[in-house]
Amino acid sequence: MASPRPPPELMADPVIEILLRLPPGDPACLIRASLVCKAWLRLISDGTFLRRYRAFHRAPPLLAFLANTYGSEDRLIPFTSPTPFKPPAFVYSGRPEVMDWRHGRALLFDMWADSEGVLSVWDPMTRHRQVLPKPDFSYINGAVVLCASASAGCDHLDCHGGPFLVVCLSRSSMGGGATATAARVYSSDAGSWGAQTSVQLGPDSISEMNSPVVIGDEVYFALNLTSRILKYSLGKDDLSLIGPPDQDGHSKFVLMRTEDGSLGLAAVRDPHLYLWSRKVNPEGVAGWVNCRVINLRTLFSIYNHKTTTVIGFAEGVEIIFVSTFMGLFAVELKSGKVKKVAGPDYYLSVLPIMSFYTPGLALSFTMLS
Repeated sequence: MASPRPPPELMADPVIEILLRLPPGDPACLIRASLVCKAWLRLISDGTFLRRYRAFHRAPPLLAFLANTYGSEDRLIPFTSPTPFKPPAFVYSGRPEVMDWRHGRALLFDMWADSEGVLSVWDPMTRHRQVLPKPDFSYINGAVVLCASASAGCDHLDCHGGPFLVVCLSRSSMGGGATATAARVYSSDAGSWGAQTSVQLGPDSISEMNSPVVIGDEVYFALNLTSRILKYSLGKDDLSLIGPPDQDGHSKFVLMRTEDGSLGLAAVRDPHLYLWSRKVNPEGVAGWVNCRVINLRTLFSIYNHKTTTVIGFAEGVEIIFVSTFMGLFAVELKSGKVKKVAGPDYYLSVLPIMSFYTPGLALSFTMLS
C-alpha cells in the first residue's frame, strides 16, 4: 500500500496574514510559532515581517512593569504570563530607583553607588545596560530617557540599539528658602553631557519618581511638594512652570499623555479617579479641563480611600495603575476592566515596560519555556 502523501504546505501569504494577527500581548505565541518549522522561523525572523507586525499592531503591548517601593525587593513585576524579562543585573549593592521608562529603555539611578550615584540605561529586550558618565550635579532628583531619532521620524516601535537622550534635573539651594533647578542633556551619540540650563523656584522643586511625560520636544515633570509641573523644552533649552488644575492640592497625581496628544493628569480623591486634560481655548489661553470622573468603588473594594493613590500610567494602552490597601490594580480606561497585578506594598511609582517581544530579538537572547 502506498504511503500517504504529506499534506501540502500552506501558501506564504495566508500564513503571514495569520501570524500578523497573533496577539503581541502574549509574547509566547509568536515565539512558539517560530518553532513550528524552519520555514516559519525564517518568515517570522525576517525583518520585513517584523516591521509589518509592529505596524499592524501599532501600540506596543504592556508586558511588565518596574516598581519603586519602600518594601518589596521584587522590582520587576510581570503583566503577562510568562514574562520574557529578567531583572537587570546590577553591579552595585544598592537598590536603584527606576527614574523613567520610554522607547524601549529604562533609566535607572543607583544613589548608593560611589559617592554621587550612578545613572544607567537598561534595555530589557537585549539585556544591555550602559552606565552613563556622571553629570556635574550634586543630586539628581528627576530624569527622563527618550529616543534621539524622534526628529528623523522614528515611530518608536523598534528603538533597540538606537541613539538616545537623557534629560536630568538637579536642585540646589540659593538661600532664603529659594532653590534653583538645573537641567542637562546627555547624548549617546556624543557620549557627553551638554551645557546646563537653570530656573529659580521655591522649595518645592523636587520631582516625583513617577514617569515624566514627553510631548513633542517638551518634557513635563511633576513636582513633589505642590501640584505644580515643570516643563523643559528640548528645542528652546529652557525651563518653565505650569499651574495645577482646580483640584485638591494635596492629592498625589500622575502626568499622562492623552489620546489626542495633550498633556493629561490623573488623581484620586474621595475615592474617585479624576482625569484632566490641558487644552487651548479659542483665545489661545491654555487651561485644564476635567474630562472624566470614575467611581473606583464600582471597580474594586476600597478599605481606606485615604490610602488609594494613582501611581502610574501606560501610554498607548490607556491603563492607570492605582495603589490601594488591598494591592495594586491596573484600570483600563477604555473598557473599564480591572486587573489586580500585585499584592499590598508601599508603592511609590510604577513604570510600564511596553515593547514588541519578537523572535528577531528574543531568539538571540532567551527562549520562552
